[in-house]
Amino acid sequence: MDNDVQSYRTDDHRDIGLLYCDLESTGHVLRRSHEVLKLVSTIAKAPYIAPADGTLNLHSADSALRAAEHLVVRRLTEQDNTLAGTLGTQLTAVLTQLGSVRLSIRDVELTGRSAAIAGVHKALQRLRSVSSAGELAERVPIEISRLGYNRAMFSRLCGAQWIARSAFVRGDVQLADAMVRVGNATPGRLDRERPETDLVRRRTPILVHDAQGNPHVHHELKTLMKTQDYVAAPLIARGDVVGVLHADENTETGTMGGFDRDVLGLFAEGLGLAFERIVLREQLTSLRNRLEDHTRSVSDLLDGFIDSDVFTAALPAETSHTAGALTPHAVPLYPLEGPLADLTRRELEVLRHLADGESNTQIAANLFIAAGTVKTHVKNLLRKLGAANRAEAVSRYHGLITRNPHR
Repeated sequence: MDNDVQSYRTDDHRDIGLLYCDLESTGHVLRRSHEVLKLVSTIAKAPYIAPADGTLNLHSADSALRAAEHLVVRRLTEQDNTLAGTLGTQLTAVLTQLGSVRLSIRDVELTGRSAAIAGVHKALQRLRSVSSAGELAERVPIEISRLGYNRAMFSRLCGAQWIARSAFVRGDVQLADAMVRVGNATPGRLDRERPETDLVRRRTPILVHDAQGNPHVHHELKTLMKTQDYVAAPLIARGDVVGVLHADENTETGTMGGFDRDVLGLFAEGLGLAFERIVLREQLTSLRNRLEDHTRSVSDLLDGFIDSDVFTAALPAETSHTAGALTPHAVPLYPLEGPLADLTRRELEVLRHLADGESNTQIAANLFIAAGTVKTHVKNLLRKLGAANRAEAVSRYHGLITRNPHR
């Protein structure tokens, strides 16, 4: 994840272009907007119509251009002889330019919306490589930001609360960390008047305007982030809402609108499927490990049962009399005395291989048993021989064999 964050920070516009793919065209349209607004101010002899928030972006530019159109139309319809001739022609020409620039803004917005849908698809494709639910939770805010939002947060749903799990803020790691701390210390509540309650109840994304003036928005988070407008969407997995996604500050438009809500909702829908797939994979892996542990336990049990002295005692009496000197790796059929008598046949086999200096892996291969089973046998024979380690067990083995009267 750290590599992804680093690459993202070193190329801020790489994925913003997924939402507004032609940044040069956007800048060109905004410059044209500024020039036409200045022209209106000059020709109509009126103050420059500046955006309400002082920032010229696609949304504020369109609003300013629309206000300028109303001003020009009003001047054209005024019953004043001063509008005749050159001035009337100039106002008519600038009205045409206003309409042209507004159409250009619409073209850029439509291009951006098409790119946004493609961006969601690419974001979900990147998340396909994630192997755990924990890693997915960390990556989600990064991918939301890549869709064109300055700030994003992922929260898990726990009963009637949503608790911040991870966050990402473009160019401000400290703020992202603070968002998670605050969201953990003061979880969001799901009661009747909270915006997120409607999100969970209806299972649809929401758009919240004027967060600062809304007393029902999470107070600590909106104070920390100075959020104005934001969107949120539910993360649904296996039919249940398991998390909440938040995003604000559209990098290009500077505002949050209905399309931003729909983009986040589309991303959340695909994310739910990815989450289900990862959880299922983790559950299957856990089940496989449990089955492997169970199989090893059964194997150890069978080895212990087959190697027990019950079967050794059932051998024909004359067989034990035919046994001669011990040969390498051979298991003695005559009765053993002392600590060796407490060992099973398999434990004796393992001990003989230990005496030859073989590792657990080598012993497992020679005896056609699992390495884990060898480890269990070694542990048992050390205990029975009262040995602290393998070397001491081998030493005691040689001493006991030397003293054995049947040698």
